[in-house]
Amino acid sequence: MNVLLPVFFHSAMGGLHRHILSSVKVLIREGHEVTVVCKPGPFAEEVEALGGQVMRTDYSNEDVTRVIDAVGTQSFDMVYAQPFDSRQVGLAVAETHGIPFVLVIHGMYDDEIEQYHASVSRVIAVSERIATHLVEHCPAIESKLIVIPNGVDDAFVPDTTSVSSERVTGLFTSRLDADKLFILDVFLDALEDERIKSLPIDWLIVGDGTQREKYASRYEEALEGTSQTMDWLGWVEQDDLPEVMCRADFVIAPGRSALEGMAVGKPTIAVGSKSYQGLVTPSTWQDIASTNFGGIGTKYDGYTSGRIGDAILELMDETTRRELARFSAALVDEHFRDEAAQRLLLDLLEEVRQEGVEEIDLVARYPHIRYDQLHARRANRICSWKLADREQRLEAMREELETTKRHLDELRTIQSEQSAEISQLRLALQRLSDETE
Repeated sequence: MNVLLPVFFHSAMGGLHRHILSSVKVLIREGHEVTVVCKPGPFAEEVEALGGQVMRTDYSNEDVTRVIDAVGTQSFDMVYAQPFDSRQVGLAVAETHGIPFVLVIHGMYDDEIEQYHASVSRVIAVSERIATHLVEHCPAIESKLIVIPNGVDDAFVPDTTSVSSERVTGLFTSRLDADKLFILDVFLDALEDERIKSLPIDWLIVGDGTQREKYASRYEEALEGTSQTMDWLGWVEQDDLPEVMCRADFVIAPGRSALEGMAVGKPTIAVGSKSYQGLVTPSTWQDIASTNFGGIGTKYDGYTSGRIGDAILELMDETTRRELARFSAALVDEHFRDEAAQRLLLDLLEEVRQEGVEEIDLVARYPHIRYDQLHARRANRICSWKLADREQRLEAMREELETTKRHLDELRTIQSEQSAEISQLRLALQRLSDETE
């Protein structure tokens, strides 16, 4: 099977990248061919190191045209696409060449699926509540929907050695980018909690991104006057991550990273980009997993300050940590190992390949597609005109405000000078009055 796998991302690495690399690795191991369409960088290099082919693109309109032309010279059996820009490329290729199209959804978005659901062979959701969210938005997709949870590589296993210490190590991991602000703020809430400040915790921070400098300052400020320490590790290579996680006594993480922390036998507090889920326990894990460990929710509206502090306080008991460590590792082994998830994916892709797709009459559809294209371009042009006109009016207002400000400054200067002259006259009059007396 020859699979085309388009993927679009902003950050250099993250959970999405690990998800795809796992699939590429297994597909190639099973004798399939994989071509990944992605931006140049370390991710593309890792795909090639695994034996995959890479078509590099910046996903600009002009360059995507080149990619689509290049794809057309090859014979693919399947498009397995990630959302957004990559979905657009994959769907165009699949419809044009009459091959199956499989889409995977990782979070609380719908990727405008109501517009193209008829062309989709299957939709994979990584958790139950993400699947529910999709069906609520587009009921027609329900029969094509399957849940395949994220899985954890076998390299993530508990470290049997343990060292008793009066201090506790907490590991926080996340991409430090604008789409993760809720996660970063919840961790800040933990550091600013007066109950937590008195605890002997040494923090390990794994991750990097555009918000690092801003939040590093806030985190360090929160630790001032405490005995706590903070060690910034930046991005950690996947091969080194199990060892780093094993250094912790507990983990605070979203999504796949939460599962990785559990896999190495660490009590884990799940907080994702859309919700705070809390401590993963025998009574909470199913609800938490259904959100992909925080990928579904209402962010700040669903969080009350102090909740993460409550969970950390609970983990200060060594017996509790030990019991949750055993439970977490066993849970991942039973439900969330990557080999099982990839086997489900392989079976699904093979099933879809055998089903094939109904051929699309592109000639009959062309007038409708062309109309939509022209209509969208005109709508964009009108929006551009309106935005340009609005910007001109705003610029005129800014200039008017600046002129008014200069006039006010001039008036204040004149008023100040006049006040000084009046004060001098008063002094002179006072002296004359004193002399005449």
